[in-house]
Amino acid sequence: MNLSLSLRIMLLVLVTSCTLVAGMLLTVYQLEVANYELVVTERNLAEINRLSTELELTQQHRVLGLEAFAARLLNANGELLSKEAMQHLLRQPSVAKDLFPDGLIVFDSKATAIAESQFAEGRLGTNYADRPHFRRAKETKESVISEPILGRVTGLPLLSYLHPVLSVDGDILAYAGGILDLANTPLLEEAKGVETKTSATTLIIDPEHRLFVSMRERFNKPQPLPEEGKDPLVDAALSLTPPGSLVNYQEQQYLVASMQLASPKWIVLRALPYSEVVAPARKAFLQFLSIALTLTLLIATLGIWVARSLTQPLVEMTKRIDEMADAGRIENDFKEVGNTEVFALARAMNRLASEQKAANLAVRQAERFLANVLDSASEISIIATDTEGLITAFNRGAERMLGYKESEMVGKQTPAVMHLDAEIEERAERLSQELGRPIEGFRVFVEKADQFGSEKSEWTYLHKSGYPISVSLVVTTLRNDADEVTGYLSIAEDITEQKQIDKLKSEFISTVSHELRTPLTSISGALGLIVGGTFGDLPEKAKNLITTAYRNSQRLSYLINDLLDIEKIAAGKLHFDMKVQFLMPLIEQALESHRNYGSDRGITLRVAGNTPETLVRVDSQRLMQVLANLISNAIKFSPDFEEVTLDIESDSDKVTVSVIDKGPGIADSFRDKIFQRFAQADASDTRAKEGTGLGLSISRELIEKMGGRIDFESTEGKGSRFFFELPLHQSTTNRSLVTTQATENKKPRLLIVEDDPDVANLLSIMLNEAGYEVETAYTGKDALNSIKTVSYDLVTLDIALPDICGLDIIQQLRGEPKTAHLPIIVISAKIEEGRLAINGDLLNIDWLTKPIDQGRLTNLVQKNLSEHQHQNLRILHVEDDIDLHNVICSMVGEHVNFKMAASLKDARRALATEDFDFILLDLGMPDGSGWDLLPEIRHSHPNAKVVILSASDLTQEEYNTVEAALLKSRLSPKQLIDEISTRTVKPQSKAED
Repeated sequence: MNLSLSLRIMLLVLVTSCTLVAGMLLTVYQLEVANYELVVTERNLAEINRLSTELELTQQHRVLGLEAFAARLLNANGELLSKEAMQHLLRQPSVAKDLFPDGLIVFDSKATAIAESQFAEGRLGTNYADRPHFRRAKETKESVISEPILGRVTGLPLLSYLHPVLSVDGDILAYAGGILDLANTPLLEEAKGVETKTSATTLIIDPEHRLFVSMRERFNKPQPLPEEGKDPLVDAALSLTPPGSLVNYQEQQYLVASMQLASPKWIVLRALPYSEVVAPARKAFLQFLSIALTLTLLIATLGIWVARSLTQPLVEMTKRIDEMADAGRIENDFKEVGNTEVFALARAMNRLASEQKAANLAVRQAERFLANVLDSASEISIIATDTEGLITAFNRGAERMLGYKESEMVGKQTPAVMHLDAEIEERAERLSQELGRPIEGFRVFVEKADQFGSEKSEWTYLHKSGYPISVSLVVTTLRNDADEVTGYLSIAEDITEQKQIDKLKSEFISTVSHELRTPLTSISGALGLIVGGTFGDLPEKAKNLITTAYRNSQRLSYLINDLLDIEKIAAGKLHFDMKVQFLMPLIEQALESHRNYGSDRGITLRVAGNTPETLVRVDSQRLMQVLANLISNAIKFSPDFEEVTLDIESDSDKVTVSVIDKGPGIADSFRDKIFQRFAQADASDTRAKEGTGLGLSISRELIEKMGGRIDFESTEGKGSRFFFELPLHQSTTNRSLVTTQATENKKPRLLIVEDDPDVANLLSIMLNEAGYEVETAYTGKDALNSIKTVSYDLVTLDIALPDICGLDIIQQLRGEPKTAHLPIIVISAKIEEGRLAINGDLLNIDWLTKPIDQGRLTNLVQKNLSEHQHQNLRILHVEDDIDLHNVICSMVGEHVNFKMAASLKDARRALATEDFDFILLDLGMPDGSGWDLLPEIRHSHPNAKVVILSASDLTQEEYNTVEAALLKSRLSPKQLIDEISTRTVKPQSKAED
């Protein structure tokens, strides 16, 4: 329907006026009706309340009359009248007889009727103690009104009033009772001139007995209530319908109000025909309607006149615009004349025409540019969709990647056609769990982009021919000027080749970890034992060759470790065992392990600053790796006979550890590359130094992972200062930690039995320097007394003592259970005589001849302490490499009983038939993973300690399932022995304590 502007304005004015008036009329009518409903409802409630109040006053009047009558049942002494006197009293006129015309009764204290005003057969002598109102009167000792009781003869309600007669002490002497038969006596007197004549209906209902009752009238026979659903007013009363509710009754609506009385529990309902309620409102509404219609007619007339006067000048302008639209272009030839509105419109049309021409030109250029970009991206898939998922753009790169033509996809398909169903379902489930609401259909692809503007993720595209394509997909939202989402843009890059490269790299790393590190561990471990003199002294030339081989095997191990660490860091798989510990012991340990590194060039190491109470939360192994890297670099680049300084400074929240050298410094051109991978300066002297160029890069990653930062300062030609900062661990338990560590690192206690003070002093100095706590006894008697009162870990014993022969002391010690296995080292110039005297009958005795060799002494002490601690220790080594097993056996020593299992099958057989204290477990076994064996170990050997001996780092979750994990590439005899010592230490007996 095409209406002119003037007609539309007139219709708008007319419709607006009519709508306004109709709304006002409807509002006024509803307000009037609601007001009258409220008034009538309040009136009905007021009438019911008045009735309730009148009933309450009447009941109180009867109760007071009964109380007065009860007082007359006592004589002047407060005693109960005799039955004859009571009967005489009941026959006399009284207020109580007027209030209870249906009878007065007196009951004794046990609720038995003993006197009555009106004779009823069988009542006297009957006990009523089981009646509810008697029980209430007895409990409360107050007046009680019973609930309505149906008379046995009349079938009509009766009310029983009861008042206890109390003695001076408050005991119940009797009960005074009154009967009200509603068939004879109404509850209320007949009202006179109270209510005006209306069509109101009043119902009074006894809900317990389902009877119609009355308060002001007698009723001669019971009127039972109709069945439920037969009478809507009765149903409304029984359900206590809220005041103001409408009820359909006898083909018309009634406005009802109801209330349940307090006593008796009767329900009173008043109902008024709804037509009478709203009659005044309708009358007022008709008056208002006539006034409103008159006003509406006047407004419509005025609107028509105004509309015509306003729209006439626009008709000609509209006609001109239609002509331009028919011609297909907008010309800027509108005449800018006429009234203000026409002038402004003409001017705006001319301006619009000019800007439209420029905009059309810009759009055509942008479309050409976008089309060229999309077509040029031949290796990238670019797909656009609308908000419902229907594809709206499909570039040549998408055609080339997926095999579909643009004509097959645009306007016909959604992205689901080129995705794997299983991948969509898995992504939908993950998103639903993450967001807490179901995500399905097209929302699976764009939900995150809607939330964050874009999302990058990996998907698997499905080529038209059916083969999968791994892609990196970026989804972004397309928005209009109002920032509303109008569609989505998906840009995908084929990463199938990159995935294959990553897989090859992972396989290569796995090969390096197992096939290279395992034999290298055996080679390096065996060479280390030989270099350490475990198998005796070597010729000088052979020793030099072995030392060179050992040093280069270590270099190769460091290179492999650095390469694998870099890869693990990049993949986020490097494990950190973060613990709170003191910093200085770690610094001192790192310093001690490097003292000999530059000793051949005269380079010394020094610590500046000492903070013994400094606590940090670090992985000690990783921190030692950083310190080793910085210290070794400083030594390598220091001139001969110079000093490398470790400086430790702490403030309120961090500690700074600096490694300072006096080397050539770092060139300005190399500063930005110093922490990059494989970064080494190009100067010939620098390139000649050993190293992989990975150390500083790894150190930076390790320090940052432990919450710190690393940096350097350098002046070319004057040296460098590399430093790292770590946050201090603020704890109130520093002192307890010190105490705990002191207890855990308690030194072994040794007893020197030597009569020569000079020799005893020399032994004490040697053993103190080796880290032992030493006590001295100069006679055999003092030695035996000390051993009885103090628990020693080892005894050195001279045979030639002034009071007791050393051999006798040995016999006594071996005869006592407490010292039967105490290690003893005999230090004497006559050891051959001693050996002959003992003749090998006693165990745990070693012999050292004088003069004393300090190295030999400390080795013997350490060997005996270790053997004593691990006596009868059985270790199951689950390992398929026999060479590595032999190296580990050599590392630990012959005092430990090793059993090798070359497969999981052999390991299970050994676990089922033998007992083990300690289990070394390799993960890569020929018939499965070592992890598969762990539950069986925990079941069959719950007290055995399990240490993983692996070629690669474990995850935190894996690490938590075992006691410890050692890397094959970093395994040393000390580390292995220390780990066994830590994990298998036996508790001391009470005797030893």
